[in-house]
Amino acid sequence: MCGIFGYIRSPKEFKSSVDVCLNGLKLLEYRGYDSSGIAGMIDGKIRACKRAGKVGALQEAVSEENLQLESAIAHTRWATHGIPNQENAHPHLDQEETLAIVHNGIIENHHAIREKLLKKGVNFSSDTDTEVIAALLSYYYKGNLRTAVQKALKELHGSFALAIIHKDHPNEIVGASRESPLVIGMDPETGEAYLSSDANSFNGKVLDVLYLKDDEVVVLKHNRFTLYNTHGRKVEKKLTTVAFENTSVSKNGYDHYMLKEIFEQPQTIQQAMAGRLCEEYGTAEFEELKISASVSRILILACGSSWYAGSIAASQFEHLARIPTEVEIASEFRYTNPIISEDTLVIAISQSGETADTIAAVREAKAKGAKVVALCNVDHSTLAREADSFLFLRAGPEVSVCSTKAFTSQLTVLSLLCLHIARLRHLSKEEGQQFIKELKHLPHKITQVLAQSSQIEAYAEKYATFEHFFFMGRRYMYPTSLEAALKLKEISYLNASGYPAGEMKHGPIALVNPDLAVIGLCGNLQTFDKMMSNLMEVKARGGSILAFAPKGKEEILTITNDVLWIPKVIDSLASIPYSIAGQLFAYYIAKLRGTDIDQPRNLAKSVTVE
Repeated sequence: MCGIFGYIRSPKEFKSSVDVCLNGLKLLEYRGYDSSGIAGMIDGKIRACKRAGKVGALQEAVSEENLQLESAIAHTRWATHGIPNQENAHPHLDQEETLAIVHNGIIENHHAIREKLLKKGVNFSSDTDTEVIAALLSYYYKGNLRTAVQKALKELHGSFALAIIHKDHPNEIVGASRESPLVIGMDPETGEAYLSSDANSFNGKVLDVLYLKDDEVVVLKHNRFTLYNTHGRKVEKKLTTVAFENTSVSKNGYDHYMLKEIFEQPQTIQQAMAGRLCEEYGTAEFEELKISASVSRILILACGSSWYAGSIAASQFEHLARIPTEVEIASEFRYTNPIISEDTLVIAISQSGETADTIAAVREAKAKGAKVVALCNVDHSTLAREADSFLFLRAGPEVSVCSTKAFTSQLTVLSLLCLHIARLRHLSKEEGQQFIKELKHLPHKITQVLAQSSQIEAYAEKYATFEHFFFMGRRYMYPTSLEAALKLKEISYLNASGYPAGEMKHGPIALVNPDLAVIGLCGNLQTFDKMMSNLMEVKARGGSILAFAPKGKEEILTITNDVLWIPKVIDSLASIPYSIAGQLFAYYIAKLRGTDIDQPRNLAKSVTVE
């Protein structure tokens, strides 16, 4: 879960390669911020600079050193092998400092390769699997860097993206990938060449781009590149011209990106629906959607918050469209022997479209003949390119690692997809029109939730001293509870669990005491009375209760005086406003506890390793 960026400037350009790479790293920092580094050629030698911490620390270091490089590769790291310190930061050099490498992914057999090279007299200065690749490349290098890379690829097990420079090959970058994204970009006017693990780093540029496939190797130079397949043969491929939108990202006066993104949700949900509602026929329309009306089973694949969104959607599909729906955690799915028939529709969900587990699961599903619909927030991502149909979330850039607006946009688009499929089946036009009416009211109701931010902050102050939290809900509110608990865990580092309220008495109620904070999500009207009974059980055992409840349900006050009133929403859509209330609650607790809200410890935005 690291970010790679490489740059070869034009001889006629006077841009600083260091500045270009640092700007690229800033756009990739959401992928890792344990450490960062840069390496390049100057006066026939490789020069590197690395620092622990965020990209700002590297920027200060290169400024102090007045580092000037002719071409460069750079990296921002999320640690997998080796603690996050300066020694383990990328780029890594070989023992003789003839080459430098940056790497995203995991080399599964690094220990065996290290042992082999140690026996041949190679010394190592870090604990990383990346330095093992550098040493292996140096071992195989006999004058042709591309050949050395392809020999090394045959020995490496795992998933990875690599960018390599060598002192014998100035102004040349060699790239390679396997099950990990790597994209080249060529400026057709200046000949400047770029290499990155994420096209988001090409912000504001118009480039001819090409995504590498597994075990392809690219030799990148100014104004040209050469692509080789796994057998070492040259491959001719056409590039695609892409104008990358200049998405200038700022906090707009908010204390954190997360808070800004929470407050953007009335707009982002509106954007997710724009042009997709057909009120006349009571349905939703997607021009880009290619599915058969004969679908008889749905399989949803996702990880993290996306999996919770899929779990909520599964109940929608079964209730509204009357289609059996399963939700699988993508990291588990690929190691099963899934049963997939021709009438199975696979829906894959990922904010970034680069989630390694989800992409691997999709490839497994497609290998078994499934048609895949992808939902993600990046229209040029790996998932978007590999799926049969792609539904764009339109949430805009989400900078905070903790997903907020992308999650509710996922729920919105999934609701539209559910409506579309339901209308193809038995759902009447009038029922579809009523569902659309409820959807269109969502932005206003979300605004009403956001207007209570001061009340939510007051509750956060009251509950911030607790170390243990239970989020409880029933039906749609159960996966909503899982998501709310995850938000609190991610940014406040508190122990928080989501649980189906009816299951509390089957074990977890043993944990209830005055030191446990219970957040009751009472937004499912079908099970409201049952939820009241579950909260009463908690109260009888001394638990502290904060309830998120629909307006008008005053009976909740017989259980607790701590109530956040949420506008009434039909059960199948209630997860959206209740999730937003949970986001604000988590945010204000984290702020009180002084954590790094936008970049919480040990987390990265795009999970590109298994």
